[in-house]
Amino acid sequence: MKKALVLALLLGLFAQGQAVQGEALWKRLCAQCHGGRAQGARPYPGLEAAAPLFRTPEGRRYLVLVLLYGKRGEAGLMPGFPQLDDEELAALLNHLMALLKVRAEPFNPEDIKRERGQNLAPDRIQRP
Repeated sequence: MKKALVLALLLGLFAQGQAVQGEALWKRLCAQCHGGRAQGARPYPGLEAAAPLFRTPEGRRYLVLVLLYGKRGEAGLMPGFPQLDDEELAALLNHLMALLKVRAEPFNPEDIKRERGQNLAPDRIQRP
């Protein structure tokens, strides 16, 4: 019983730390274009339309690819963030999921690691 309680507390602390990290990364890297709550800041789009992507394997892969390699869109080029490690990118995606109030499986570092090393150009990243 005590081991289960300790494990639950450790997992809770880890999740809290990841949430703080994701929020800090969002403020530093994303908010200036996509807004503090992902509502957008002209000419850059809000991200509300991305909510369904968190619920499908193809959509989740697309979101990871966008963060790793960037994306060319109507408002210009969104840069990728390959310099961030897998834990940071997972935290950032989980923060976006929280901003959009999406209930889906949280991202973990393995989700990011699977897509690294492809060196895709931003115009090759296509929404499913």
